[in-house]
Amino acid sequence: SSGINAEWPLRPGLKSEKKTKFVLGYFASTSSYGYEVFKGASQSMLGQCDFYAMTGDDAKPKIASHGGQEKVFLINDVNGEKIYEGSATNQPQLSTWVKENCVPLVREITFENGEELTEEGLPFVILFHDPEDQDSVKLFTEKVAECQDLRTGVNFLHADGFKFAHPLSHLGRSTKDLPVIAIDSFKHMYLFPKFEHVKKTKRLRRFVEDLHSGRLHREFHGEVFKDRVGEDDEQRPPPKNAKEAAKQIAEDKQKREKREAGTNPPESVFKKLEPNKNRYSILNKDEL
Repeated sequence: SSGINAEWPLRPGLKSEKKTKFVLGYFASTSSYGYEVFKGASQSMLGQCDFYAMTGDDAKPKIASHGGQEKVFLINDVNGEKIYEGSATNQPQLSTWVKENCVPLVREITFENGEELTEEGLPFVILFHDPEDQDSVKLFTEKVAECQDLRTGVNFLHADGFKFAHPLSHLGRSTKDLPVIAIDSFKHMYLFPKFEHVKKTKRLRRFVEDLHSGRLHREFHGEVFKDRVGEDDEQRPPPKNAKEAAKQIAEDKQKREKREAGTNPPESVFKKLEPNKNRYSILNKDEL
């Protein structure tokens, strides 16, 4: 089935009835190649952005005003309507443009849309937070904005940490530890060391890059990388006496042993949301 919506969201004069962004294409007919590419993009992005099309006589004035070229627009952008300037016959390019311009940087995952999100097949980078705490969502979104180019490889999401307390428990965390950032690769879950570290330059980017490079997996299986040892240690004043010096040496040894022990990452929780091969499984929400 086509991902193009049948219901027309605009009334005469092109005043939008929708408050959210959506993509609108003008095509000579439903048999044009541009329309087929548009339809393919809409199917690949079901649930992420709404697609609408005008064809035939309805589209003629708009096509004529653009030199006879079929055109795709983003509607309800902050700057009004935005024109897609890429190739009308390049579906991956169109899909990327839609993702960058129409899909929110950080989407909320709920029990209702979780299955849809897993179907996109990209690992989740999730902020679990108290629903009253919008500051952490704002900060997370600001940092995700610096990682726009990584959105083709992961989905950045935020979740109500109270509703999704079970995934937190898999990570050895509880609602008292919120906000918490983690990656679910659909095989394992990886914990971002400390939420405050997201403020550090490129730290969130590095976390995602470490997933793709395999470093996160290797670290959790006990491999020790020495290039970042101690980078987040608090600066301590020099010991005043031999007793303090001995205490610091013991603390450092404990930290090192803990780091080198390594621990297997917990298994993916969100993989359970993937549709069953034979039917869509309805999960007990307590499992999540």
